[in-house]
Amino acid sequence: MVVGLREDANRMEQSLESLRYSHENADGRSRVLVVDDDEAVRNILYKILEGGGYEVLSASNALDALAICRQSSHPIDLLVTDYNMPEMNGLELARQCSAVRSELIVLYISGTRPDRELCADLDRRNRGFLAKPFRSETLRRKVKELLLEPGRDWSAASSSSLNEISR
Repeated sequence: MVVGLREDANRMEQSLESLRYSHENADGRSRVLVVDDDEAVRNILYKILEGGGYEVLSASNALDALAICRQSSHPIDLLVTDYNMPEMNGLELARQCSAVRSELIVLYISGTRPDRELCADLDRRNRGFLAKPFRSETLRRKVKELLLEPGRDWSAASSSSLNEISR
């Protein structure tokens, strides 16, 4: 019986390893697109994520980010986007980018509480939310969590996160 458990554990570990590497580019790093209209915030996010070992692309607005999604020949694993931006909010950007890249994982960041529309999107898989301000470790942990578990049902996590946010 112990041998069977050990074999199951080895198979599970191999599955996790393949999942871990499924979101890496040729250099072994996941590619993240950061979008925020505030240059200072965008630069900080860029440095935090790059320091965490990610390949980071950045855009100052939703239209530029959408162009990157449409034109890049390389995979983009994660979209980190401010929710409140001029021209197009982060939710609409995520919808349009996901139409081009169906496996795109999205992390919304915002200094305001999520509205009903965003809460509904957070019930989908591969979605996350962080309220600004947050610590660099919190961002890295959330990004890693989203990238390592792309098939996870986020509805339960989103609901508990939103309950904490609304307090």
